[in-house]
Amino acid sequence: MIKKLQLVVFLLCGWCSFGQSPNDCTDALLVCGSTSFGLEPDGEGFDEFSLPGNTRPPCYSFNLNTIWLRLVIEEAGELTFDLIPENPEADYDFAIYGPNVDCENLGDPIRCSSTNPQNAGVPANTGLNLTETDHFEGPGEDGNGYLQYIDALEGEEYYILIDRPHGSGGFSLEMTGSAGLPDQPFAHEVGDLVSCEMDVVVDGRTEFDFDPLIPEIIMGQANMTVTFHGSLNDANIGINSISSPYTNTSNPETIFYRIENNNSGCVDINSFEIRVDATFEVTLPDDVFVCNNTTDPVMLETQSGYAYYEWSTGEEGPNLYAIEITSGGDYWVNVTDSQGCKVRASTVVNSSEAATITDTAVEDFRGQDNKVTVTVEGNGDYQYQLDDFLPFQDENFFTGVSRGYHTVTVRDKKGCGSVEVEVLVLDYPKFFTPNGDGVNDTWQIEGIWEFQGSKILIFDRFGRILTGIRLESSGWDGTDDNGVAAPSNDYWFSITMADGREVRGHFTLKR
Repeated sequence: MIKKLQLVVFLLCGWCSFGQSPNDCTDALLVCGSTSFGLEPDGEGFDEFSLPGNTRPPCYSFNLNTIWLRLVIEEAGELTFDLIPENPEADYDFAIYGPNVDCENLGDPIRCSSTNPQNAGVPANTGLNLTETDHFEGPGEDGNGYLQYIDALEGEEYYILIDRPHGSGGFSLEMTGSAGLPDQPFAHEVGDLVSCEMDVVVDGRTEFDFDPLIPEIIMGQANMTVTFHGSLNDANIGINSISSPYTNTSNPETIFYRIENNNSGCVDINSFEIRVDATFEVTLPDDVFVCNNTTDPVMLETQSGYAYYEWSTGEEGPNLYAIEITSGGDYWVNVTDSQGCKVRASTVVNSSEAATITDTAVEDFRGQDNKVTVTVEGNGDYQYQLDDFLPFQDENFFTGVSRGYHTVTVRDKKGCGSVEVEVLVLDYPKFFTPNGDGVNDTWQIEGIWEFQGSKILIFDRFGRILTGIRLESSGWDGTDDNGVAAPSNDYWFSITMADGREVRGHFTLKR
């Protein structure tokens, strides 16, 4: 009787490391009836050939990507197999040890093939068949990849060491001879486990009970053990089993389960998904806005009618579906229904505030180039206005500012208030007309009186001092110190500021 095995193995080098792995002889995968493996070992693992009782395969060093298989013969017959690479350009080698050896005393291999299929001009498939007569071949172009079958007896055990020295991809292994292997148990499919959030912390994690699934997995098979694992590798090797109840670490999460025949050690593996679902939906609005500089509260509200509400503010209660807030930030609410299921809704409440003016910088005595810059603090988006008759602007500076006093207004675009500041721009009139009509009858620097200690002198075109101007006065009336009216002409001035600045210029007197 011929029993066939489909064994699919994926070899990937360097993607992770394991505490145990089938690239070690002591963790060799037991090959059973119709087992199908999906394993990703990497590297060589422990060097079994460093032990005195083991002989390195004569045909190749086997030191790159290795995997060990163990065969237990349950029915005598011819042991043959086809190893078929997934990638037709990959190079797979193998060595067989046995019968009835252990990993510390493997002895010499009884079969060894390391033919390089590309060098030898043969297909990439390798294995044992009924037509070949050689027991060893390779490396390089030596051989055709196949060796003579093994006459296997009931109860014998063999180890197969498989290595991929070149290329990439996994392989499939089909047992083609009459030698029988133990029957494989069957891991019956179970449905995914779906639960709602019932923990104190709503984070997409909760407890799942796997124990009720065990009868469904076994389905009457005798003398079986079922374990649950977090990875396919752990399930294949039988390590790091997880106990029930189990709290998921991601959402969703795949759980692998392994059923093992306690007599033969044969296993089968399957998987299901655990998932934490929201059984109802609640939301928080995403357009709530708060002014931080006011004590007027804003309502933050979710859906009503549920059993209990817990807010990020610490407020909680059975009917508390809305709260009052006075500041922006991240907010959430955990809502519990009558079944105990919880759902969290989150939102970001934007906020703003009136600006705080921290500085006003004035660049004056520049005529048409006078400039005022306002510096503010605050978390808002602000606009700026110079005097009431000009429009608001986004820029925080004004150019071409006239001499004198001005009011700068800064307002929050979201309506969270405005602030004002008065600024003084110093500059001098370019002319004056002292004719007694009440208009431009005197020449003065508006606001100069705020800079006590400053000194203003007026000169004629010959540099003779005509007069000085008292800071608190209305200015020069066009006469010299003797009361004589100065004629229409250009006159010069100098200003020595109390802060150390000096300004000079000229203006026109018109009669």
